[in-house]
Amino acid sequence: MPNNEFGDFQTPLALALQCLKVLELPGDARLLEPTCGVGSFLEAGATVSPASERQGLELHPEYAEKAARWGRVEVANIFHTRLPDHVSWTTDGPLYVVGNPPWVTSAELNRMESDNLPPKENFKGAKGLDALLGSSNFDVCEYILLKVLNEYRAEPFTLGMLCKTQVARNVIEYAASSGMPLAGADVYRIDSMKWFDAGVDACWFVVHVDSSRPADYTARIHGDVFAPEESAENRFGVVDGRLVSDVDRYSGVRVADGASPYEWRSGMKHDASGVFELVATPAPATKEGVALDLEAEFVYPFLKSTDIFRGRHRDLTKWVIVPQKTFGAETASLELKAPALWKYLNANGEALDGRKSSIYRNRPRFSVFGHGDYTYAPYKVAVSGLHKKPLFQLVAPLNNQPVVLDDTCYFLPFREGVEAAVVTAVLNSQPCIDLIESLVFWDSKRPITKKLLARIDLNQLPYDSGLVCESAAKYAAAADIPFDESTARKLLGAFGAVVLGPVS
Repeated sequence: MPNNEFGDFQTPLALALQCLKVLELPGDARLLEPTCGVGSFLEAGATVSPASERQGLELHPEYAEKAARWGRVEVANIFHTRLPDHVSWTTDGPLYVVGNPPWVTSAELNRMESDNLPPKENFKGAKGLDALLGSSNFDVCEYILLKVLNEYRAEPFTLGMLCKTQVARNVIEYAASSGMPLAGADVYRIDSMKWFDAGVDACWFVVHVDSSRPADYTARIHGDVFAPEESAENRFGVVDGRLVSDVDRYSGVRVADGASPYEWRSGMKHDASGVFELVATPAPATKEGVALDLEAEFVYPFLKSTDIFRGRHRDLTKWVIVPQKTFGAETASLELKAPALWKYLNANGEALDGRKSSIYRNRPRFSVFGHGDYTYAPYKVAVSGLHKKPLFQLVAPLNNQPVVLDDTCYFLPFREGVEAAVVTAVLNSQPCIDLIESLVFWDSKRPITKKLLARIDLNQLPYDSGLVCESAAKYAAAADIPFDESTARKLLGAFGAVVLGPVS
């Protein structure tokens, strides 16, 4: 990644050439590169379309001097320049705004005490703290793309920019919400490690702006910028005001994109695995093998996202200490009611007091968070937030105790096993998987999120009730839960109603 205050990724000429070839530049093109660096795209433009009119803006005078070999280049700061007012043309061919804006966030620039920041303005119409760009974090590349689209929206033009794929998604989503006259887009994947030694998912992002054409806030996804002739893999974009990852797959299940009848929860977080997480031998022991005789009411079976994804949810291999029943509850009374635990926690006090998250600040000592009454529900339907496949597991008690999940898991808590089994079956049904996979972006660090899961309306999914009941019976049997089919069928289409009742 760039190690200076400008997010400086100079584009290799070979990549710039291929990107412009994808655009099929006409001979009379007007080519503008607003952050041109040493002029790779201007040079590529001179090669691909020699008669094109080429202009660039660059903050560094020494870079601008090099780039001027390939077009007219001015020393200017894009953050303080309104492009249509600043750039004048001698020809009137179709306009292309291209380049490789800085791949850096405002927070990274602030840490480097950089002056190369946009003015403090609410450029996305955010409310509250998000509107304070000087202190919040945003992607500088995204800012520049939106600036270009806003300033040139009155005329037809094509934008082509190298950027992170997340930025491309954000731009499409914002363009739809603000009514920009987009007429479709394309994303061509690039190997960012090869070209920039950067371990991020990146692309050549092409956007067509034309108010005379029907608005289209979708983007075709192509596997490789060096194979543009290959058919697009799929399309992502905004449908009915919502961003989806696969527009065509979404069309068959969009009726179920609404609101979950249950509230999804995330697991418990403690930020001190060496202290709170214990090995089941089967009795609790430290990772070093030291057996612990702690008060049982504060030690629970524990599962992580990998356990859920790998199907190890019926194996007791880990314990976790839960020193307080709910977040923020006092812990001082442990000294009297759980002296063994109190002694153990104090022996590890330095590690626990050194946890860096601000969530522990001004809280009772030894606090954990992300837990409540729902944590102790006997049955849970859980999914890993980290893995690239939606796989829901029915988690039943282990050692006759409710299982605690870690914060990389999301789950629904239930009092009754039959309801949990039926919900598991519906969530694993093909229509539900189709919906999730049409919404999720697998290149995200945590692809399955609470926000995504909250969009699944179980009562609207077009599943086969017979297959769901058959599947639910198998889940129940595997978890030693007595299964009643009549109760199961009453639940179908009535999830969230007071039938059996989830844990709140």
